[in-house]
Amino acid sequence: MKVPVEEGYFRIPPEAHAAPVLLGSYSPAASTYFWPRRKRCPISLEAVEDCELSTEGEIYSWTFVMLPWLGSMEMDTGGGFGAVQVDLPEGVRIQAPLEGKMGDWKIGQKVRLVTRSVGKDDQGNDLCTIAFRVMEGSK
Repeated sequence: MKVPVEEGYFRIPPEAHAAPVLLGSYSPAASTYFWPRRKRCPISLEAVEDCELSTEGEIYSWTFVMLPWLGSMEMDTGGGFGAVQVDLPEGVRIQAPLEGKMGDWKIGQKVRLVTRSVGKDDQGNDLCTIAFRVMEGSK
């Protein structure tokens, strides 16, 4: 079973091949979405509503990090990992790991949210974080 490393940022549906769901906030007073979730709107200071955000977006920017992946002492193939800033349709920009190798990505490509296993908990569940993957057919 897959479980989030930390609750409250995303949810993993029980269906085996279902995409993770980003948990955000919406401020009716400011007509603005936020991720991660907030208790109050930083613009209006009014209460916000919990919401689910889109799991597909567009690459705003990316970089390649020349360090071992979190929880590892060894370099991934290619000597590091991708990091991306993704613009979601709601106007939220999210930074997360990006699957693939340096040179696989272009600004403007469509990406989809996925989970990435980073270890096991005491019950043997896969501890997961989020990442993005380029959608097939996106140029």
